[in-house]
Amino acid sequence: MDEATKKLLSGHVRIEDIDEIPARTVRVFLNSAGVDSVTERNAIVEKVYTQLRDHCRQKHGVEFQLVDLDWGADPNGVNLDQSFYDFRLRELRRCQILTAGPSFLAFIGQKYGKTCLQSSIPADEFELLRMWLHNQKSRDTRTAPLLDEWYTKDYNSIPPVYFRMKAEQKIKELSSKEKSVFNEGLAKWRETEGEIMRLLHKAAEACYLQGIIDEGIKQKYVLSAIDNLMILGIDEIASPENQCLIAFREIADLRNYVNDPLAEKFADIFFNERTDQNEIDPVSTHLIKTMSDRSRKLVTDKNTTFYSVLWRYDDVISPIHHKKYLSKLCSDLSSALKQLIDKDVPKTIFDEKDEVFDECHQHWLRCKHLSADFHGRESEYAKVVEYIQGSTETPLVIHGATGEGKTALLSKVASQVHDLIPTNRICIMKYVGYTPKSSDVRTLLTSICTQILVGLGRDHMSITRDFKELQKFFLSLLQSIPQNKKLLIFLDAVEQILPDHNAHLLTWLPQTLMSNVKIILSVNSGDSTIAQKLCNGADKNSRSFVELKPLSVSEADDLLCYCLSRYGRTLSNQQRSELTNVFQKCSQPLFVSLCAEKCKCIHSNDSIDTADFSTSLGDSISAMLTDLEKKHGYELVSRSMSYLVGSVTGLSDSEMEDLLSLDDHVMSVIYSNHKPSLWRIPHNKWLRLKDEIDRYFVQREVDGVTVYRWKDEQFNQIIRERYLNDESKTKEIYSLIADYYLGIWHGKPKPLSTAEDNGKSPAFDRHVPSQPLTFDNDGQVRFNRRKYDQVPRHLYNAERLDELNRLVLFNYEWIYNKIKALSLQHIIADFALNPSNEASLVEEALRVAEQVIEKDIDNMASEISGHLLPYYQTHPNIRALVHQCDTAGLKQCALIPNFPYLQIPGSSLQFALKCGAPMEYFSLIGDERFLLTKERESSFVHIFDVVLGEKKSSVFASNGALYVTPNGRYFIIIDHVTEKSVKIHNAETGAYVGQLIVLNHIDLKPKEKYKLGSICLTNDRICAIVSTDVSYLCIASIESCQFLQIIGLDGKCDVCTISHDGKYVFCNSNEFLFTYNLYTLELVATFSIGFRPSCIVVSKDCMRAYLTNNFETKLMILHLNQGKVEMAYKSVLNKYMADDTIMDLRISPKDDMVLVRGLNNILVYNRANERVIASFTRPVDIPKEFKLPRSHYTDLVFTNAEFTHSGKFVIATIFRNIYLWEVTTNELVTTIQAPVGIIKEMIYSPKRSHLITHIEHCHEFQVWNLDEAVKPMNMLDKLTGAIADIQLTQDGETAYVTCKCSDEIGVIEMKTGIMVDLLTHDSPVVDFAITPSGGYALVSLEPRKKDISTKLWNLKVRQVIKEFGNASGYCISPHQNDFILFVSQQEVAFKAPFFITMFQISDEEVSEFTHPLALRFVLEKPFLTSNDKYLVVLTAHEYHESRAEYETPTICTFSMDEEMKVSYFTPDSFRDSILIETIVDMQPCLDNPYTIAVMYKSKEMVDYNDNSPFGGLGGGARYGFMILDICSGSVVTICDPFLVPSFQLKRKLLFDISYSFCLDDESNIFDIREGCYVGQLPKQNSPPRAIALNGTVVVYYDRSVLSAYRLSSGEPIASCDVHSNICSLRLSRDQRTLVVGCEDGSIASYVLIDPKAEDPNSVLEHLGSRQLMEPQPTSGRRSSIPWDKIEDGGSAPQSRPVSAVAHDKTDKILLKQIEPVPAIRPSSDTLMYLNANSKTCALM
Repeated sequence: MDEATKKLLSGHVRIEDIDEIPARTVRVFLNSAGVDSVTERNAIVEKVYTQLRDHCRQKHGVEFQLVDLDWGADPNGVNLDQSFYDFRLRELRRCQILTAGPSFLAFIGQKYGKTCLQSSIPADEFELLRMWLHNQKSRDTRTAPLLDEWYTKDYNSIPPVYFRMKAEQKIKELSSKEKSVFNEGLAKWRETEGEIMRLLHKAAEACYLQGIIDEGIKQKYVLSAIDNLMILGIDEIASPENQCLIAFREIADLRNYVNDPLAEKFADIFFNERTDQNEIDPVSTHLIKTMSDRSRKLVTDKNTTFYSVLWRYDDVISPIHHKKYLSKLCSDLSSALKQLIDKDVPKTIFDEKDEVFDECHQHWLRCKHLSADFHGRESEYAKVVEYIQGSTETPLVIHGATGEGKTALLSKVASQVHDLIPTNRICIMKYVGYTPKSSDVRTLLTSICTQILVGLGRDHMSITRDFKELQKFFLSLLQSIPQNKKLLIFLDAVEQILPDHNAHLLTWLPQTLMSNVKIILSVNSGDSTIAQKLCNGADKNSRSFVELKPLSVSEADDLLCYCLSRYGRTLSNQQRSELTNVFQKCSQPLFVSLCAEKCKCIHSNDSIDTADFSTSLGDSISAMLTDLEKKHGYELVSRSMSYLVGSVTGLSDSEMEDLLSLDDHVMSVIYSNHKPSLWRIPHNKWLRLKDEIDRYFVQREVDGVTVYRWKDEQFNQIIRERYLNDESKTKEIYSLIADYYLGIWHGKPKPLSTAEDNGKSPAFDRHVPSQPLTFDNDGQVRFNRRKYDQVPRHLYNAERLDELNRLVLFNYEWIYNKIKALSLQHIIADFALNPSNEASLVEEALRVAEQVIEKDIDNMASEISGHLLPYYQTHPNIRALVHQCDTAGLKQCALIPNFPYLQIPGSSLQFALKCGAPMEYFSLIGDERFLLTKERESSFVHIFDVVLGEKKSSVFASNGALYVTPNGRYFIIIDHVTEKSVKIHNAETGAYVGQLIVLNHIDLKPKEKYKLGSICLTNDRICAIVSTDVSYLCIASIESCQFLQIIGLDGKCDVCTISHDGKYVFCNSNEFLFTYNLYTLELVATFSIGFRPSCIVVSKDCMRAYLTNNFETKLMILHLNQGKVEMAYKSVLNKYMADDTIMDLRISPKDDMVLVRGLNNILVYNRANERVIASFTRPVDIPKEFKLPRSHYTDLVFTNAEFTHSGKFVIATIFRNIYLWEVTTNELVTTIQAPVGIIKEMIYSPKRSHLITHIEHCHEFQVWNLDEAVKPMNMLDKLTGAIADIQLTQDGETAYVTCKCSDEIGVIEMKTGIMVDLLTHDSPVVDFAITPSGGYALVSLEPRKKDISTKLWNLKVRQVIKEFGNASGYCISPHQNDFILFVSQQEVAFKAPFFITMFQISDEEVSEFTHPLALRFVLEKPFLTSNDKYLVVLTAHEYHESRAEYETPTICTFSMDEEMKVSYFTPDSFRDSILIETIVDMQPCLDNPYTIAVMYKSKEMVDYNDNSPFGGLGGGARYGFMILDICSGSVVTICDPFLVPSFQLKRKLLFDISYSFCLDDESNIFDIREGCYVGQLPKQNSPPRAIALNGTVVVYYDRSVLSAYRLSSGEPIASCDVHSNICSLRLSRDQRTLVVGCEDGSIASYVLIDPKAEDPNSVLEHLGSRQLMEPQPTSGRRSSIPWDKIEDGGSAPQSRPVSAVAHDKTDKILLKQIEPVPAIRPSSDTLMYLNANSKTCALM
């Protein structure tokens, strides 16, 4: 980063030194005589303009604008506007200042033209000319009094001028609507005008000769308009050869047509009285030659073209007869201008800077412009300066109504920081909403942090993208500013920040600052959340608050004079005094500025009528628009203003001209009196209108285009109310803008919609540009960011929702490219336009995937598909989008999700927040926004923001149980060991306040037990029950940490509660209820209730109390009055709660109902009619008990129940489910499914409709939005630990998954990702196998109990049908046949033999066969060949303990026929071919069911290859490789040496399906057939994990990223984030489906499609999750029964889901149904290797 960039980012730059950004426009002024070049200029506009426009956009990314102020004018029109020439001069200056390339094009014919009559003349200059004329008494000067008649001195100009009166004022006929009268007046004016010009010409010539005036003044009165413009456009610029172009045209035979009436258009014709004939004026001819020669020298010959043509009939210059000339003219001009553009369009410093520089520069540049407009507000300015230089430690808020000058004040102070704090400062200026990156809080904070880090000289490249972490980083960064530096952050209009990331809550804004950090904010008065948070309740007299009030009358007058002085104008004292009454009614700075705009046209001799001035800001803007309508026409003003405001971001001149050209209303009015040859708006129409309001525009670059927009929002507001209040017209405006940016009318005629013809409407080509998505300049692609930004907004506003959906919201290419062109925030803003259900789901999916997409946008297709797959069947637009992601998205990522991701948009789950350990205490505080959590054994209280879903902080307190006062001010913590100490801490800081020790105040007898019971709190009182042999009620003050009263109770106390008003405390002593006044500490009442209560609640009005006990299902109701019991009775609930126990009572929010929670029933008791009005029983599909993984059987009962905020619904939890019932109907509204476990805690937030749940022993808790709960959505389950193994059924429809060190096996449906079974056991799973159909599973466990370490499951009936064994072993799954193999020892001992057992399944019958051959060792897990014909086992003869190695490795193969014949191969079997020392790996060859691949260590190197396989690699080989035919015993292939010499085997090699090549850990590719190393894939951080798509693609995973590379080229084709670290991967038999196991227990699945090699649609049509038909039941099990539910009905309904833990008698009978098959010795030659005594293999 260069030094200039660092200075700008850190604010170490003077405001005046900030460079202007060159306009992104090539702006060329076309100078001509006008009437003599109509045909040529039409051709230039039609051909040259359109070609250069496309050239500039395509090659340079800039616009091209042609400024021809005469083009398109009515040939019969009369222009009496005396200021039009001044407007020409201003536009020429603008072209020279704003152009990014050439600025001037002149077309010179043979007509010189007349001089231009000045609208105003400086007084000194005018008086010199007038004096000379009056002093000359001659015939030529006798009309000199005309000057005094037409020019009047204006003292309001600085310096004074003589202004010419309007022709309409002096010649009344010009105001007539009768054509004849008007023409008569026009003739008078032409005569007068000519005479005045002659007088001024003569006087100027004479005064120049006398040396009274200089040549520059003389030229104004002598030279023609075209000549004066040539001087300004060519003579007075620095490098005309690079910026100017001239075309000369001569009509060779013009002199032959001097008598033709048309000749006056092409030359200056005068009547020669001497010759009595018309002639071409020789003076004009001489002046043209002089002008031409002078200009040609300056622009050089290469920028000059000359054409000679002949007069052609009535057209003179005919589009038809001069076609060749016009074509060459256009070609030459286009070519010459292209050369100038290509040479001169700069590659400025701004093109080379990064986005951070550009963002910062735009804000500082705006500060430069706005600070220049600042005037007055001295006292407010002084307050802000005092804050900056002072030690106030809070942000400063500048507050005021719209138009009061907040932005100008902020800008002025920021511009002066360089002088206020000369050194050691960092200054940051941000106008919120001014640029896209300042609109969103995340990008705003990122930009601010970047600038701070640059200012501090720290690394700024690794700022986090996660908003929660970014927010923490920002706040901590402010705390890390060194004391010798001062940081100033200016934020203007913070109320305009987008609500994303809950920005309006201002959690990102620190409330306190270090003394050397200053944040200055401006906020607009209003009802915005931010304004209320910053201003409501603030001390407006403090140093942290500056309110801008309306200006006083004197301040307004001073500002008026300042504004006028900038125009070079003033007012007389009398005129200023007239405006006093105006400013008394409104004195806002913007209003004063508008008044100044009106006053600049007031002359010194004019009187002011205050009735002409508005009395409010809105009326003043409306009056300005009314004046514009009168001058320029209603259609032009209304439509152009509508387009400008409707665009939101502003429009460039070219865009505005294009839109107006498409607008039939405007075009019809403009061309109502004549028909143009080209149907485009004249250039002068918009530019003339803009010229009058340019003062209120801000020019800036947006999306690569220089646009104009209103400086102040008030203009936008008034224009919307004035022009965009009619729905049909508004839709028409937005529709046309949408058409323009879609490029609908490019290259084709647009019908004229306002045509009144009954037939077909005429259509005209409007010559608007194309709007591609990208511009390609020789491979350099630029995005059409204007299209991406504008189209969505206008399609929505035009209510063209189908197009919005099709082209934008559900269009993958659009979303992908727009994120690359702009940002993800722009896309999310598009979805906010159309909050339909489907659009909202896509928006939420993008928000969820935000971090992944911003890290790597190529993940977008998989992110969208993965999150939205659950809606594929039911939502057509989402289905279309997912299909595009699955096809078009393959170009970016060749992996598509096979089933949904865990987090699904539209679900009620908002956040899953992780804690460091399982929390035990939960409490909501702070308007129910913050959740406090605590672990009993920890001293930390963790604070979470449940609105933002983030952890805020941790407060250090004490160990023990947590209680919190209702106002959240204090923590009350009960000592976790002795329960004798009650500690009080400040909730905000954790500071220790004091403690209460009850034992210091009671006498404890020897051996008497002490127990702390109920704790109840108010904001200032603690009520604690302490029990020894009797109980004590202890009342203490929180603030003083002193006991107020300790009341001894005669018996034991079970319950204690405080009334809602905090006045009374209720507790029991045995069977008596006591009431005490908490403040007088007096006993209020004693009442016998007849039982010891287990629960008590008191109504909010303290008129009722409800009690229950654990022994009867009755509700006791007490009528209370001032704490005294007036009536008592019981309500019997046996009818609703038979055989149940009441566990809890809750009062409804409206105090009208009581919620009674039992173990299996929930009742709602109505207080008014004193009866049960609703009863909810436990759902029938919830089992009575359940065994969770790594746990034991637990009774499942209702654990929580609560009313919603309205009291109309009841929320309850049982097991992992949350139920929502409606009270009035008794109907279940919805069910929410939490993660695997039992919901222990539930907290409901009525203010926010949030529900917080915590699973027992879980490290995380869930935040649910109940408003979303009515849309039930199945959430995918996770297992409880890192995935260890994944096995798939033969059809690939089901996956069986185990975790590390866990007793569970999850059964996952591959189409949906839903866990349809969860098999739990009594010890961790070591290994398992399944049959091809998935109907049976064999599970080997860690041995803990006798004879049950291995279990055989019948998954069709979900039961264990056999359990046996005392040692774990290898479970081997077949590929095709219905059997399972088990290889294990009979007891856990090192040298205990291994036996092979086959479980054969046939017709639902299971038979068992154990092979009599015992193996002494099994060195690695055996495997079956691909056709299940052979079992291959690697064993050994002996183990040498001294050398820690096995002797004589042997390959044993078992035939899977009835006799299970055995063969074996030792190293000696191959000694004729190779010398094997050790067999290190074996794998089955999938393409040949009778061969296996064997990798071994060789004793010596034997090279069987003719070619040197290791050219350049050196060394000898350590490993060899062979393919062995286990039927014949022959070696099919030998590769020795094998792999690179330096290779060390760390894990199994990867082979392709045909075993023609393999990859090692370093991605080296070894060609097995050729026996040589052939290359290496790009080095990865991890080894290759799978070879897919029949050997064409290699798959890797590293942390959470799954990637794929094309083997042939090493080209990456996929990189996909699976959201959790990957620990396991399985490739399906189809060679494309990948099943991924993660460390957090989640399962993901992807389908690999190589778009270059295959048709995606042919793959997708067979993909289950993309099928629209109803899912077919899978064979082998009943997936319709959820794993956590029981089957209702049937002959033997289950009482609990199946688990292989314990069995009753019936279960044990089932286990005995499998009878062992008698072992038959195999009749094969292998018997010779058996020992007759032991009947075990001789290898033992």
